[in-house]
Amino acid sequence: MTEIGKIVVRLEEVDSTNEYAKELIGQGAKEGTLVISGIQTGGKGRLDRIWESPKGGLWISVALKPKGGLVGDKLGILPLMAGCAVAKAVNAVSGLDTRLKWPNDVMINGKKMSGILAESIIHDDDRWVIIGMGINVNNNVQEGYDFSSVSTSIIEEKGSPTEIEQLEIQLICELERLYNMAVEGQDKEILNEWRSTADTLGRKVLILRQKDELAGIAKDIDDKGALILELEDGSTEIVLAGDCQHIDV
Repeated sequence: MTEIGKIVVRLEEVDSTNEYAKELIGQGAKEGTLVISGIQTGGKGRLDRIWESPKGGLWISVALKPKGGLVGDKLGILPLMAGCAVAKAVNAVSGLDTRLKWPNDVMINGKKMSGILAESIIHDDDRWVIIGMGINVNNNVQEGYDFSSVSTSIIEEKGSPTEIEQLEIQLICELERLYNMAVEGQDKEILNEWRSTADTLGRKVLILRQKDELAGIAKDIDDKGALILELEDGSTEIVLAGDCQHIDV
C-alpha cells in the first residue's frame, strides 16, 4: 500500500509544485511525496495555460510511481482519479455540490473551481506520474484576485472561509484511497465514482483538439477514461484528449 503524504515538502512560494516534484524525484524522492506551496508564480494547467495561484488556494502535487494495475494505457485513469479525490474532499469539508467536467476539471455551479495537470517522466528506468492539483479555496475578489465568468472559488460559492488544512487532510485521504484502489486493479470502481459525480455525461459538448474539433453528445467514458462521443451523424468517436466545453447551457 502506498502512503501518500508521509513526506510533505512545504514551500511559501515556488514557480510550480509539479516542477519542484520533478526535481525531488531526480534527488531520490519516495513515492507519495507531496509538494505544497502557498503561492505558485508559474503555475500551469492543461494545454500550457497559465494557472493563477495566489495566496489562499491549495496548490499541491503528488509524486507517484504507478505499478500493479496501473500499466500502459491504464495510466489514463489517474487524472480522473485525482478529479474524484478533489471533488469528494471539497464536498466533505464545504458541503458544496462538486461536479466533474471531463477529463479533470472540478466544477461548482457550472464554474471551474479546480484544475488538474498530470505529467509523466522517466527516472532511472522507472515511470513516474506527477499530479498537480490547483484548488481555489479562500482566494477571492477581496484579496485582489478577480474570477472570470467561468471560474470560481470555494469562498465565492460558500460565502465563508474554509480551513485549508482540513481540506488538505481530506484530499490526502481520498488520494490514498483511490490510488491504492487503482494499483489493486479496481479501476472500474474508480471510473464509476467519476461517473457518479460527472456533469459532462449526457450533455452536448464541443471537444477542441490540437488539429480539429468535434461536437456531439458525451455518452460515457471507456475503461481507460477516454470520452465516448456520439457525433451528429450517429457515429461514435473515442476522444483520448482535448479541451471539453459544455455547449447545452
